[in-house]
Amino acid sequence: MKFLPVVLIWVLSMGIVVPSMYFYHPVNEVFISSVGMMMVLMLLVGWVGLRFNPKKPIGYFLLALVSVISGFMALQGFDAVYAVNFAPAGGRWTDVTEVAIVSVFLFIFALINHLFWPKRKIDDQSDQREQAQ
Repeated sequence: MKFLPVVLIWVLSMGIVVPSMYFYHPVNEVFISSVGMMMVLMLLVGWVGLRFNPKKPIGYFLLALVSVISGFMALQGFDAVYAVNFAPAGGRWTDVTEVAIVSVFLFIFALINHLFWPKRKIDDQSDQREQAQ
């Protein structure tokens, strides 16, 4: 039961991803490949987001940075999927718009995922030196 909010977040996020990819991409092969790629990127930012300390502002900055990098990965993935499936020219937004939309979506997804994930103990040592055993 403690993972129910996370499952709900994933279901709602896929409720955004699947229709947006369906109406954005012209052929079924590109649509299916893009949904799969977005699921992998959601896993990536969700997993990486759990490694950052939410008690410090740098954690949110790093999460945003990973989201932007994942947005660039999505852009390259869309290009590869189009090239592999011989999609017709046109029908794409500008690169900056695609990266921005995907990055913002992934950041919000990872942030919400992070906030609702069952709490864990974060080992935050202010002294970075090794401690004697």
